[in-house]
Amino acid sequence: MKNTLLMAALAAVLGLSACSQQGDVEQARQKAAEDVAKAQAKAAEEAAEASRKLDAAREEANAKVASAEASANEKINAATSDAMDVAKDANADVASVEADTIRKQAQADHDLAIAKADADLKVAKERCDALPAGQSGPCKDQADAAHEAAKAAAKRALDDAETAAKDAKR
Repeated sequence: MKNTLLMAALAAVLGLSACSQQGDVEQARQKAAEDVAKAQAKAAEEAAEASRKLDAAREEANAKVASAEASANEKINAATSDAMDVAKDANADVASVEADTIRKQAQADHDLAIAKADADLKVAKERCDALPAGQSGPCKDQADAAHEAAKAAAKRALDDAETAAKDAKR
């Protein structure tokens, strides 16, 4: 009986020991589950922070790109405006030179027409002087009228050229 009692006591101790080990395992499982939950929460927090930083970096990059585009557009617009001003000035210079050329050519043509009219008048008067006295007077009148008509035509051509020169400058 002593053996039985000893066996029973031993069985009770072993049973308690097994219960105690089973409790330790359960505690270890709970501790591991808590540790995993904490690690998951920390990872989620770190991922959220990384996502916030990424969004902030993207937003800052987009702002920098928008600023750079705006600056580039301002520079393009300024350069375009400058180029248009230069072209306008160049066109004005060309128009001024063209107008001066028209005026100078017209003045030269006018001077030539007057010189030709004066020469024609001299020749005509010489012919008229060679005519008999009664015909000489009307011949000279005709020569003077032709001379005045030639001078008037030269003046009209000069005036027309001046109008064309003014139009060229516009």
